[in-house]
Amino acid sequence: MATKRPASKASFKLVRLVLFLTRIFPLRFSYSLCSFIVFIGSRLNWKRKKIAMDNLKIVFPEKAEKEIRSLFRESLRNMLKSIIEFAYMVSGKLSCARISEMASASGLEHLDNLNKRGQGALLYSGHFGNFALMIIWLAIKGYPIAAIYKEAKNFPDDFFGNILRKFNITPFKYTLDSALSVEVIRALKEKKIVFIQNDQSYPDGVYVNFFNKSVPSAQGPALLAKRAGVPVIPAYIFRDNSNYHKIVILPEISLQQENDLRTFISLNTQILIDWIAEILLKQPTEWLWLHNRWKRARE
Repeated sequence: MATKRPASKASFKLVRLVLFLTRIFPLRFSYSLCSFIVFIGSRLNWKRKKIAMDNLKIVFPEKAEKEIRSLFRESLRNMLKSIIEFAYMVSGKLSCARISEMASASGLEHLDNLNKRGQGALLYSGHFGNFALMIIWLAIKGYPIAAIYKEAKNFPDDFFGNILRKFNITPFKYTLDSALSVEVIRALKEKKIVFIQNDQSYPDGVYVNFFNKSVPSAQGPALLAKRAGVPVIPAYIFRDNSNYHKIVILPEISLQQENDLRTFISLNTQILIDWIAEILLKQPTEWLWLHNRWKRARE
């Protein structure tokens, strides 16, 4: 195993510190701490802040600078709160009963119908709100959740995978190996509900229109749906002013049937990305603006 860089070691030490603090301070205090960090951080100049501001201007070119800054601050506050909540869940500070009380869901009948039909599905989403809470909440409620995730390079091996297993979620670590697709398709055939996100830049993806810019997106969701013959059910989560979460599960996204595989992937990846754009406009302060989504945009 390659030796971790000092910066990587420091990053995980920060994670351990946050996990330790969850055992000392109540969650409500941590919410206040998030607001304080945003108050300071939004006034400083840092690389990811510039990326977020540029992203916001792409999506909302008509908004004034003051509105853009307000959206940035609120989205940063929500992101930090989600990270803190996840830390409380990981540390065991929040019981399964308490986690269940943190959210409610609409549209569960779309998942219940899968069980009646004896079918698996892709639970399709983006980096909206506390998506980790969403899948943990669904797993606690008894749904057979699996999740495709990326392991952080500077974290111990299988760090997030072990967390998912703790909540009875089947983990699939993202790799470029075709074996991943085989494992996911097998899980779908076993009637699992596989959580997958597709709103970030993907270097070898199919180019789609995303807010009037041509950007690459992974073909995985469309391809997996076709090969496994399962529906794509969209879902997202957002918080209200009292930090209560609402999970929204929507009817299946209808994919266009095409004989040519390349055409099928291109058309349906666009359909799936259009849904991401729709929810982004509906819940702009819940999206991960810090990611450089348009860095590979082309004319």
